[in-house]
Amino acid sequence: ARFMKSAIEADDEFDVIVLDPPKLAPSVSSLDKASRKYHALNRDAMNLIDKSRGGLLLTCTCSAAMTQKDGGQYFLSIVNGAALSAKRRVTLLRVSGAAPCHTQSPASFPAGAYLTAALFHVGPADM
Repeated sequence: ARFMKSAIEADDEFDVIVLDPPKLAPSVSSLDKASRKYHALNRDAMNLIDKSRGGLLLTCTCSAAMTQKDGGQYFLSIVNGAALSAKRRVTLLRVSGAAPCHTQSPASFPAGAYLTAALFHVGPADM
């Protein structure tokens, strides 16, 4: 977060940003606070994407509470809200989860579905 703030102040811009923070929502009870952090991190990342050409943002969460809420749509809605705050248009290109080596058993261990990676195209800034 500190790096992004200093990069914004320096008017740095990037074509591609990978945003993979540590677990921000270790439980459902911390989801509201984590949602605000994910929103701020994604907003700041979008503000660093090239304003004239746009670019790519790969944003991730490893919080089961975030990944599983609303059938997996909650995290994506946080990113869309961040795009509105950043005044950037985003197009979702792909959503993926854990690699095949991460076995999952939704019936016996639903918390095993905790990884989400979403690739967005971030359009040019509205001038």
